[in-house]
Amino acid sequence: MDKQRILKFLPHRDPFLFVDDILEIQHKQKVIGIRQVKADEPWAAGHFPGDPVFPGVLLIETMAQIGSFVFYNELSAAHGLDSYLAQVEKVKFVRKVRPGQTLTCEGRFISEFGNFARVSCCAKVADETVSEAVITYYFSVEGGQQ
Repeated sequence: MDKQRILKFLPHRDPFLFVDDILEIQHKQKVIGIRQVKADEPWAAGHFPGDPVFPGVLLIETMAQIGSFVFYNELSAAHGLDSYLAQVEKVKFVRKVRPGQTLTCEGRFISEFGNFARVSCCAKVADETVSEAVITYYFSVEGGQQ
């Protein structure tokens, strides 16, 4: 997916946009996206000096941004996604993520209820799981995730 389509869908912008590409979308089923972790990002100098590790909170944000594309369709592509992070559960950090590595994140739709929807997310580096979480999104309009 080209960067313009990503920017039209998500409200995030640099330096807080953590989606480089979306490789696969099955609406309300599954999404796969990637993010390149770079050494020149602001966090790298301080987390941790001489031994940079991609922060867990940014890993969660990356999974949340990529996971939201499970709701991507023609309507949301045209108007963007009006959703917010509501809850993060069952978070696991299994391995460190370092600059120069590519994160591949997969989101799988779990359920929706009223203005909320849940997605199970898994982040991997070279086919090895680095983190998992269940993310709940809030939509400003019921059924807004269409």
